[in-house]
Amino acid sequence: MNALKKSKVVLILFFLSCIWISCKKEEKVIPPIKVPYVVVEKSDIPVFREYPAQTFGDLDVDLVARVDGILQGIHFKEGDRVRKGQLLYTIDPIEYDTKVEREKGQVAAFNSNYVNAEEELKRIKPLAEMNAVSKRELDAAIARVKTTKSSLASAQASLRNQQIERGYCNIYAPVDGVIGISNARIGDYISRIGNTAHLNTVSRLNEVRVRFAVSEASFLQYQKKFGPNPPTLTDLELILSDGSTYQHKGKMNFADASVDPTTGTVTFEAQFPNPERIIRSGQFVKIRIVITTQKDAVVIPQKAVTEMQGIYQVYAIDQAKKIQVKVVEVGEKIGTDWVISKGLESGDRVAIVGTLFVQPGSVVEPVPFAESSEKNVSNQTE
Repeated sequence: MNALKKSKVVLILFFLSCIWISCKKEEKVIPPIKVPYVVVEKSDIPVFREYPAQTFGDLDVDLVARVDGILQGIHFKEGDRVRKGQLLYTIDPIEYDTKVEREKGQVAAFNSNYVNAEEELKRIKPLAEMNAVSKRELDAAIARVKTTKSSLASAQASLRNQQIERGYCNIYAPVDGVIGISNARIGDYISRIGNTAHLNTVSRLNEVRVRFAVSEASFLQYQKKFGPNPPTLTDLELILSDGSTYQHKGKMNFADASVDPTTGTVTFEAQFPNPERIIRSGQFVKIRIVITTQKDAVVIPQKAVTEMQGIYQVYAIDQAKKIQVKVVEVGEKIGTDWVISKGLESGDRVAIVGTLFVQPGSVVEPVPFAESSEKNVSNQTE
């Protein structure tokens, strides 16, 4: 009997121990989420604006035909550098050579008439002094000299005009520069009127002009800030189409005298050196202008700021590594950053939450922000 009681007690103790061991089994602990952060620091930040712009050569000279005819010769390679005075195009000159020769004949004929009239006057004048001929004959001789002289001058002017037109058959480079793609080919009929008149463009590219449009409101703000004699803006930057920054700085040339009523903008022009000839006429770029420098500014990445119904807020990490929400006031956007005018102090740690799911009060593992760390952290959510 005692043995039976002892076995029941042992069995009960065995089951109780199993239950106790199962309850003591450790639960899985989830580690805190790694959250990248930036430390708030105050610094002097240049405030700039970016505007879409287009480039032009220092000089963009259109080559336009000034006479009609068949294009006989092209004396350059498209896209090459050309020198001032270099022969570029030849238009068939036969028609104009004929006109020149005809005018030369007219000049010779009128010159002969003029010489005869002068000789006749020389003969009549002594006879008139001796009253051997009438005064009427003297006056007629003088009038013939004047008439033939005027006719000769008119013929000579017509000859010069024909020689000028003959000269237009040869088209030369007006400046040193780069020549573009020809709009005409050998054998094409060229007319001084219409689309065929424009043959090509020569661009001088040792410097380039950059034109961009500024809204009327921004222009008024600038005028109010600097008055009627604003300073000449220098150290302008150019952002090329591949996203790179052009190595040379530029300066402002001028602003247009009027506002374009169709767009409500004012056209500005800046100038940049181009010694390497990297920039060509017609490129689309962005121009970056430093408007002012903001002293002791707080700047954080734009991706750290969230906006809801006009209220901007950031997630800050306190000393206990807990997420806290702070309402902030934002200022200028500087590239991918945002100036925070109110709500943050130096030394605050601002979380770059991104796609991470965190809530206020949750404990996180702070990680200094970097592009590589952001990629690693984002992998935690996949």
